[in-house]
Amino acid sequence: MIGLGLCVLDHALVVDSFAGAERLRYRRRLVSPGGMATNAVYQASALGVPARLLTALGADEEGRALRRALRRDGLDVRGVRLAEGVETTVCIALVRRADGERRFLVADRRRVEARAPDFDLSGIDRHALLLLDGHFPEQALRAARRARERGALVMADLSDTRPSHLRLLPCVDLPIVPRSFARSFGDGSPTRALRRLHERFGGTPVVTLGPRGGVYLAGGRVRRFEAVPARVLDTTGAGDVFHGAVAAALVHGAPLATALRIGAHAAARNCGALGGHGRLLDRARFARLLRAA
Repeated sequence: MIGLGLCVLDHALVVDSFAGAERLRYRRRLVSPGGMATNAVYQASALGVPARLLTALGADEEGRALRRALRRDGLDVRGVRLAEGVETTVCIALVRRADGERRFLVADRRRVEARAPDFDLSGIDRHALLLLDGHFPEQALRAARRARERGALVMADLSDTRPSHLRLLPCVDLPIVPRSFARSFGDGSPTRALRRLHERFGGTPVVTLGPRGGVYLAGGRVRRFEAVPARVLDTTGAGDVFHGAVAAALVHGAPLATALRIGAHAAARNCGALGGHGRLLDRARFARLLRAA
């Protein structure tokens, strides 16, 4: 698996409330690598799937420290580039203690992504699975086109319908998009979004619906997969590890229905700890879920 996209320094702060006071006090703090593609690669790697991250950080002390942290955690960082003249970006996540909901404070990454060095796409061949999160749009498009030419499977997690995301979709086999995408693309209806995505771009679209599971289009029919009940401490990264686990299951030859069910287990498990990859699905549970298919 190759994940091309976002890597940031995450600061997760547990608070009692998002509003109502001039000064908020946090009860707990966690600093860790984060970002959609990064968290997905963490999950795929934890399941024994060879996974490489393609991303760019600033050539500053934070960027070097972040790359060291990724390497220390066992990730393949050969594709993590350092870009001169830009700062490594930080994401602040306020996590509400009562229910795990969160609010994000993020940087404007356009300058970072526009100045990123070219990524090494040589690993994208017919045996690869490429996962995109919509960041580094020009490089993502080149990677998706290379994957299409070489017969590699392309997955994408695209948060909204901005033009750069829509440009990727003709090269995406498995777009797995959230409710925010479906609201604008399907006039609020996940089912309409599925059909419109397939009619316009082809592929096998999936819409995730949080605690309601999700829907996908297969064989011309809308099908549903269920969420897994969870004790929620932090919903950060649930969708990211969902994608990582789905990718890992597909690499192991699982059918899509099984892969989505395994992704739901990974998302539920990750909600039980603080951080974007705080509690990953483990290999033993993964193997049991594959055998139960």
